[in-house]
Amino acid sequence: MTNKNIAETIGERIAATELVVEAIAQHGREAELRDLRVLLIGTMSLLTRDPGVEAAVDDLYAAASALVRDEASGAHPVARNLRFLHSALERFTERVPVLLGEEKTDDPMRLRGLDAAYAVQLERSAHVEDEDTSADIRSAA
Repeated sequence: MTNKNIAETIGERIAATELVVEAIAQHGREAELRDLRVLLIGTMSLLTRDPGVEAAVDDLYAAASALVRDEASGAHPVARNLRFLHSALERFTERVPVLLGEEKTDDPMRLRGLDAAYAVQLERSAHVEDEDTSADIRSAA
């Protein structure tokens, strides 16, 4: 895969991510959150490891997850949470193209297992957030 193909693919994934994030901001559905997870994992699988991009991805997923939780509980999205979501999206869309300039595609083995590892990381963070929410609900009762 040439650098141009990778750049085009990542550009398409960023555009798709922006669409899914806007859908989450408007509707806050669990299905859209799953779509976001798949897009983020797929995008990360095309890149070499970068702590800044990983942090941006984690922030974006956490902000989207918070909106979906609010919607599931029947609460209207808080303006602050919407700002967090859009800010996290902006950081993600700024970080990934910067990393592309440094991207090396000579090693075809560099991506082995990255999809699975990142999926586990996202699942763990979602599970921890669910436990925190359950603890908050129990303490309120």
